[in-house]
Amino acid sequence: MIQYNKIKILAAAFVPLLFWVQANAQIGMGVDNPTNPVEVKTDAGKVIIDNSGKIGVLVANPKVAIDLRSGINGTVAIGNTDKTAVQAGAGALRYVASPAIGVKGYLEFSDGTNWVSFFPKGKPRIVVMANKVTQDTYVFESGTPSEIGTKSGIVQRRSSYLTNWTEKLDSDSGVPTDNFNPSTGEFIAPRTGVYFATFTFALQSSQVNTGGNNQTEAIWEVRNPAGTITQRIKTNNGYASDTGASPNAVPVGSACTVSVYLNKGDKLRPFTWITVAFDGTVSQFDVSGSGVYNSLTIVEQ
Repeated sequence: MIQYNKIKILAAAFVPLLFWVQANAQIGMGVDNPTNPVEVKTDAGKVIIDNSGKIGVLVANPKVAIDLRSGINGTVAIGNTDKTAVQAGAGALRYVASPAIGVKGYLEFSDGTNWVSFFPKGKPRIVVMANKVTQDTYVFESGTPSEIGTKSGIVQRRSSYLTNWTEKLDSDSGVPTDNFNPSTGEFIAPRTGVYFATFTFALQSSQVNTGGNNQTEAIWEVRNPAGTITQRIKTNNGYASDTGASPNAVPVGSACTVSVYLNKGDKLRPFTWITVAFDGTVSQFDVSGSGVYNSLTIVEQ
């Protein structure tokens, strides 16, 4: 019973204290006589919350909700978040650090539905340029398994990747990258987006007399990160059924230009399928002019 009375006495003494704190709304930390609701003394100066709820960091009279304009290291640090734009809400900001992008990092704001990027140096852009001065190809689809593998030139009526390119540029906003593999001719998208891609190839002049189905096909192939084919886009060039006997040789070739949507990690690669000259022969690339007739360009849109 005595203990119970002691508790009552302590409670009675504590309640007026609570009301005193609420009535005297100034809180000072390291400040004897605060003039604002909250004042905190630091080595650099005061951090305050004024009567209107504005916060001033080393600023005596904040003009906005958070005012850092003291002239002394008035910097705001913004981190990343895995929240969606909907979850974060309209007006939220985040910093995206992306070593794969030439600008190295950028800000995004939520419009309530999507994260909208702000790039101070313009939108990051992938640019790849290469040409081909070798005869190297790789047969990867054939009715005869023994034909699969590296070849010199293009085998007739076989699907062949164009390999061993000479890389001229592989850049992300001016920063060198390795998104393109010149030995295989394969490009891997570092981020999701639309890519403009074109490649051309030209063969040494030859007689085109294989019948009525002469054609050269330039084909872009897209595979997902697991290696599954998701798209093939091709250009088919036809030729006269018979150019006649030697020396009636003609140059043949093809080109394929696309704007293709790639998810991050998708693989884009050029290949050919031809039927010219005599069935079963191997056609050689025209590599004169340092490969100007056999070229490849990929540009992020």
